[in-house]
Amino acid sequence: MSMRIKAVVDKFVQELKEALDADIQDRIMKEREMQSYIQEREREVAEREAAWKAELSRREAEIARQEARLKMEKENLEKEKSVLMGTASNQDNQDGALEITVSERGLELAQSRENMEAILTYNHQRADGQGFEVEARRPILHPSSLLFDVKRFGARADGRTDDSKAFIAAWKEACRATGKVKLLVPKGVYLIGPVKFAGPCKNVSSLTVYMKGYLKATAKLSRYGSGTGWVEFGWLERLTLTGGGTFDGQGAKAWPYNNCTTDSKCKLLPTNVKFVAMNQTVVQGITSLNSKFFHIALVECKNFKGTEIKISAPADSPNTDGIHVERSSNVCISRSLIGTGDDCISIGQGNSQVTITRIRCGPGHGISVGSLGRYENEGDVSGLVVRDCAISGTMNGIRIKTWANSPGSSAATNMTFENIVMKNVTNPIIIDQSYCPFSSCISTEPSKVKLSDIYFKQIRGTSSSAVAVALECSEGIPCQNIFLENVHLELSTGEKQATSSCKNVRARLSSAQKSMESESEMVAFPLLLTPIESNYRACTIPYRFPSDNPKKPTPTELQWIDLFLNSIPSFKKRAESDTTVPDAPVRAEKFAQRYGDVLEDFKKDPESHGGPPDCILLCRLREIILRELGFIDIFKRVKDEENAKAISLFKDVVQLNDAIKDDSKRLENLVRGIFAGNIFDLGSAELAEVFSKDGMSFLASCQNLVPRPWVIDDLDAFKVKWSKKSWKKVVIFVDNSGADIILGILPFARELLRHGTQVVLAANDMPSINDVTYTELIEIIAKLKDENGQLMGVDTSNLLIANSGNDLPVIDLTRVSQMLAYLASDADLVVLEGMGRGIETNLYAQFKCDSLKIGMVKHPEVAQFLGGRLYDCVFKYNEVVS
Repeated sequence: MSMRIKAVVDKFVQELKEALDADIQDRIMKEREMQSYIQEREREVAEREAAWKAELSRREAEIARQEARLKMEKENLEKEKSVLMGTASNQDNQDGALEITVSERGLELAQSRENMEAILTYNHQRADGQGFEVEARRPILHPSSLLFDVKRFGARADGRTDDSKAFIAAWKEACRATGKVKLLVPKGVYLIGPVKFAGPCKNVSSLTVYMKGYLKATAKLSRYGSGTGWVEFGWLERLTLTGGGTFDGQGAKAWPYNNCTTDSKCKLLPTNVKFVAMNQTVVQGITSLNSKFFHIALVECKNFKGTEIKISAPADSPNTDGIHVERSSNVCISRSLIGTGDDCISIGQGNSQVTITRIRCGPGHGISVGSLGRYENEGDVSGLVVRDCAISGTMNGIRIKTWANSPGSSAATNMTFENIVMKNVTNPIIIDQSYCPFSSCISTEPSKVKLSDIYFKQIRGTSSSAVAVALECSEGIPCQNIFLENVHLELSTGEKQATSSCKNVRARLSSAQKSMESESEMVAFPLLLTPIESNYRACTIPYRFPSDNPKKPTPTELQWIDLFLNSIPSFKKRAESDTTVPDAPVRAEKFAQRYGDVLEDFKKDPESHGGPPDCILLCRLREIILRELGFIDIFKRVKDEENAKAISLFKDVVQLNDAIKDDSKRLENLVRGIFAGNIFDLGSAELAEVFSKDGMSFLASCQNLVPRPWVIDDLDAFKVKWSKKSWKKVVIFVDNSGADIILGILPFARELLRHGTQVVLAANDMPSINDVTYTELIEIIAKLKDENGQLMGVDTSNLLIANSGNDLPVIDLTRVSQMLAYLASDADLVVLEGMGRGIETNLYAQFKCDSLKIGMVKHPEVAQFLGGRLYDCVFKYNEVVS
């Protein structure tokens, strides 16, 4: 038995040994094959390297021979030049030409040597995982061409010396050349004024500008003409602009002088890079920074291709359109990053076959068509395609804008906007055929620009306003064939679906936005206690009682009539200085006379002019007369000034608040800030007089308020509820521009956002004294946000802005916009801020949720009614217990 077992084991061991031997032989064979393979590849690489070195040596020898021949030719030319020195002046010109010829040949050789010395690294990966590198100098051959280096013409590239003459001299010689021409701007910082690279260059077959340097524009505005380009290319064929260089317009120094938002006859600042009457142009890989006006403009160009362009300017920089196209055809703009203070891309009049793809836009005003219809004889727009773009944090997404009162007829048709992603965009899709950026516009006739065959497809994302799609078309020529297909836009908060509105439009919807209703109808504020008709009275002060004689004004009515009479001189003065209105002084006098007559009529018959008079009627009649005379916003200039001052202080005010660690004390400081901001009310005659005499400081005003207890003081009760951080949504009716909204309300709203509360800011639809409007508030917040969309480190995705539908400094809550009603329906705190909205009206209004009325008493009549003092504070808080 043991012998049998031993035989089996011996056999197994023998078979195992044979198998191992076979495996070892196989491994040895494979290793030899691998070594042979590696040696063969190494021989190939060595042979290739030897061939490259031999070719390099041959080329270097050829260059040496050419240099020697060039040297000899130059010596001969010098001899000829010395002989010709005494000849006529035209001979001098010939000598110059000979010198230029020699210089050009030298530059060619220099370029050839640079190309020869290009380093290429080849990586060879061995089978055993180890690698080695072969570094070889391989000649790169280029077709023969002329190269003009701006440094050879005297450019210093030190960032201080004006190099304009060197650029112009280099260009003149390049344009005179023949064949393929290259203009080189090497790396360095170049300070230049306005330069024009103008053609035609008759003998140039193609022209390439290698912009490798950093160009800085001179800040002297006197050197630029209105509407010109800083760097301008014109009347050229087959131009390529490339090289990765930068055009820095130094716009920050010029933006304060841009008054085009208020003056239709303003001087236009220069565009960074302007192309005029070009054909077959390619722009690739350049950067435009901080332009004084537009970054890039195309005027009367054909066959233009722009790609990999970077454009950057602050969100508040005025009129810094990224790329503006006008009267051009066959234009393609793609794969570019644009963030600026106005339209990322604007398509003006007279364009056809324009394609825009793969653009990242934001900040800015989105991608716009228009404005159209401002001037006579404008060309039509057709064949526009915008596709595969991302728009983030902008005021608008896709916007089409045409002027009312257009002097001539034109059309915009056959336009497609497809596969576009919106993120936190205020107006994702908007058609506005009553466009006017100036405060002096009086719409008497509908727009004559016909919009038709417009397609919005596959548009998705989030809107920061309730109305994500707003189509407001011309009453005279309604929009036709507007198609919305697979349009899905939600509120940034995700709580409710965004809505849409249509006016004078024939649209076809396919899986598109829901709730396409008119936004023009006013509705009651949904959180007022019902029945509204029996309980709600807008005006706080009882102007008359049932027992009063309807034919005689009451003492209270007479007080308020006199109050408005006394304000006429200050309103007249502001109207006289409104530069946007023709014959402003004459019209201001008419306003004073007409409004004065209306107020005197009330003294005789309180039922005249729709009376009896109260604060709402008196305000409304004043605004009606101003607007009938062309005065849309007589406080515009001072509002802009106060906004700029307040924005500069915003960071300091927020940091002071954040430094207070105790929640209760920080809240009280925020409340004091609201009162201090509300002091800055130029609509109040008393405060306007104080400002004109000695001015006021916001921070000082915070400390110098009337001491507590105030005339109405529920702050302690509010503190208790505040500490619970239980409000999910707060609606705040805002008041004035400047310090009021920026230094008072916005820090308060920011603190609520930090609590996780959603905040809806409701602002006026139209200007009224110095109150902030819906559009102005959007611009203010855009300027205050950082590049991440935050407000001093606080996320603003829960901050919404709503149009209240109101156009007065007081408000009747039975008439608000549908937008506001929609957003406010589930709020659990309503804040009415300011004397007009929270004291003169709505002080005793009752709501279904908690409410706060906060403001400063700025009229003696109101102070007397409340039993307080002038400049006393009202902080009226009502908590609704579920």
